[in-house]
Amino acid sequence: MIVGMKRAKIVKMWAELGDERPRFGDFDDYMNRPMNRGPYGFIGAGEVLEYLTRGDFWWMYLDARRRACSRRVAKLKAAERRPRYYAAENERRRALAAERRKIRARTTTNACPTREAILDAWNRRKDSHEAAIRFGSLLEDLECYLDNSLRRNEDGVIIGRNPGIKGWLFENIPEISGHYTTAMRYKAAAKKLKQVVEFADPTPADVVLPRGAEERKWKRDYGADDSPDLALVRARAVWGEVVGGIGRSATALMARLDALTDPGRVEDANMLAAWREKYANEITERTKKRWWRRLLRAVRERGVDERPVRKKVA
Repeated sequence: MIVGMKRAKIVKMWAELGDERPRFGDFDDYMNRPMNRGPYGFIGAGEVLEYLTRGDFWWMYLDARRRACSRRVAKLKAAERRPRYYAAENERRRALAAERRKIRARTTTNACPTREAILDAWNRRKDSHEAAIRFGSLLEDLECYLDNSLRRNEDGVIIGRNPGIKGWLFENIPEISGHYTTAMRYKAAAKKLKQVVEFADPTPADVVLPRGAEERKWKRDYGADDSPDLALVRARAVWGEVVGGIGRSATALMARLDALTDPGRVEDANMLAAWREKYANEITERTKKRWWRRLLRAVRERGVDERPVRKKVA
């Protein structure tokens, strides 16, 4: 309906023009008319301008001008906004970086390890799981006595960090410095063990380890003879669960600790919570005093069973 009314209105207006109605042929001739050349074969500027203003050429020119102006305005806005925005943004990022990279001053009850002790622990790291954790614990203790704080320039901008463990190993034990990534894996394993047994500074990780080679062979003993601290006895019990059934591979130990400290591993987190609850209920002040006697009795029984049988000589 609306289309028909508009068409009727256009026809009426066209009829009222009479002889003044334009002829489409004239319009086509004008739009397609070639440019006139001057006496020497040059095209005048007026002819070029007239040609460019014909039909779509004019709107193409205006659109190009609009886009050029938009780009210019955007560039001016960015140039005006950059110093205000990035000055505050850089300051915010520096503050976040300082907080993120800030290492709190760690402490430990152990003395600073010597070069010989670290090198000996490195050579023995593959002997057992206890040896692997002991080497990582030595590196954690070493970190407490080294300076690895941030370095800043006169304007307070962070420009680096002091060498720390990496620089110390490079200067004192180059044979370990060449395996820096592997050494840091052992250090991370010792740190994750402290997370598993819920220990914090200044307690080192090596106190969780059994005190002797025979103690790991008896599941009921957790070092209760020399550990008056109940939390430490429970931590040794959890350590026994961690290393149980994974073999002697250091890689398997690290994978086990990674799984127990990963929030995304729900099954492992539930298993760790079950271990803690189990030994919190099982290991008390009353039962702790009995374990040492159980261990001695078990060792004596084992010794009796393994004694050689002497044959009577007729």
